[in-house]
Amino acid sequence: MSEQDELPKLLPVEIDDELAQLLHRFPLPDTILDADMNQEEIAQAFGTTVNTVAKWIRDGMPVAQVGGNGRAYVLRLSHCWSWRKGREADAAHRNRHNENQISMLRAEFLGVEVDSQAATLSGKERRELAEADIRWSAAQLNRRRLVPLDDVLELLESIGKIVRDGLESMPDRLERELDLTAVQVATVGNIGADILTTIADRIEEAELRERDVPDVDYNARILI
Repeated sequence: MSEQDELPKLLPVEIDDELAQLLHRFPLPDTILDADMNQEEIAQAFGTTVNTVAKWIRDGMPVAQVGGNGRAYVLRLSHCWSWRKGREADAAHRNRHNENQISMLRAEFLGVEVDSQAATLSGKERRELAEADIRWSAAQLNRRRLVPLDDVLELLESIGKIVRDGLESMPDRLERELDLTAVQVATVGNIGADILTTIADRIEEAELRERDVPDVDYNARILI
């Protein structure tokens, strides 16, 4: 007797068009021989439980022989395999479709292109990205507020030079433009000198005593 003759015979089963298409799309692997099994055996073959197999039957999994009144269900392995693979393919197709619609809706809400990375982010990822953007924006704002000390000193130096040059030249200008007397010109010069001295003293009081700034000539202090 040949090995083929020793194989159990399969029950005659009618196959509808839908099942025929599934069998064509998802045949058993070449190394697997078809067989008629009970629910326990199908559960072992698919790595699940008898309760799950019973649920699959209620959901429409093909049955070679309906059980009941002491007769066990007979399930053909190839039919169950094709049915399960078909369900998995349908679920994967549905998930891809839903994910695509979700991405399109996110893109619409965010005002970005559908293929933009932002449109594919989950709610948690978008929230984390938004928080990071807020922190980055705050850092940028602080950077604009925190001017480098050298830049501040350079600005103050330029302003101090304008003030000093203006005060020192003011007596001559007033003498020419207002015909001031020598005494009046001297008075204006003294007032300007007093202003420069006050500025220099204020700078020394507020900054130079507390900061690590090299000593400078008195006349140059108002340029810091």
